Amino acid sequence: MTGTEALARRRALPPGGERVWLTMRDGWRLRGAIWAPAGGSAGTVLLMGGRGDFVEKYCEALHDLVDAGFAVASFDWRGQGLSGRLGTDPMQGHCDSFEPWVADLGEIAGWLRERLPGRQFAIGHSMGGHLLLRHLGGGGAQFDRAVLLSPMLGLMAPPLGPRITRWLARVVAAAGGARRWVPGGGAYVPAAAGSPRQRMLTSDADRYPDEPWWIAACPEVGMGAPSWGWLDAAFASLARLAPERVTTPLLVLTPERDALVDVAATRRLVAQMPGARLVTFPGAGHELLRESDAIRARVLGDIIGFLQGAG
Repeated sequence: MTGTEALARRRALPPGGERVWLTMRDGWRLRGAIWAPAGGSAGTVLLMGGRGDFVEKYCEALHDLVDAGFAVASFDWRGQGLSGRLGTDPMQGHCDSFEPWVADLGEIAGWLRERLPGRQFAIGHSMGGHLLLRHLGGGGAQFDRAVLLSPMLGLMAPPLGPRITRWLARVVAAAGGARRWVPGGGAYVPAAAGSPRQRMLTSDADRYPDEPWWIAACPEVGMGAPSWGWLDAAFASLARLAPERVTTPLLVLTPERDALVDVAATRRLVAQMPGARLVTFPGAGHELLRESDAIRARVLGDIIGFLQGAG
């Protein structure tokens, strides 16, 4: 594949998809997309991004999954992308609780099973992986197999660390500061290729500019830093993870080191799930599906092999 062809796959959604709006129990509308081949498929994959993500950010992965013969669906989480915002500033990543997201996932999983009966799989990145694990451990509609990518099963929370940051977030939110930006936070500002932020997210300087390219084309999908309320809600949701209740076969892929989520916490929780397998990728950044060709090929091969191996 030429560089031009590779770029085209990252900056255009796969052909043949259907754009959908899904109305949740409280009337909130979520923007989604679905690719459902007329001749059947190898199963249906629900692909979920992380905090601040949107459907188009995963164009390349959507192409890969469709090409592998899967029916595929994706959506923007409530408060993100084109699904509307929850904060007072449209650029702010705010929420009061993760519970509406867990409930939304349950509704979407049910809708997808009705729309496309058959084997159902799920892939969740970062916050999406956290919410997927909440869903699986909470008795929601089960998937046949699931993949967690750099899942948010613990927060690094620099510079104070998770224990002090958790306490501080609770205090600030309780004092009425839930809708304030976290220190240093603000609207989305694209960082340059070669910057520390790029290296934190991906070692691939060519794929890194795809996200700001999409946001420049559609500014409404952009999102900046989280609020204190989001941070407080994140720690509260982490405390509600129930790995011992997860029976779904899981593949957990993570970088060897991650500046955003706590890989050690991921290892501890994976050890509590007998049906889970952990694979780490040295040299990778947080966004495994936007990594360099060599790393990404291994990640994608592991994902598709795991899903296609489902009985």
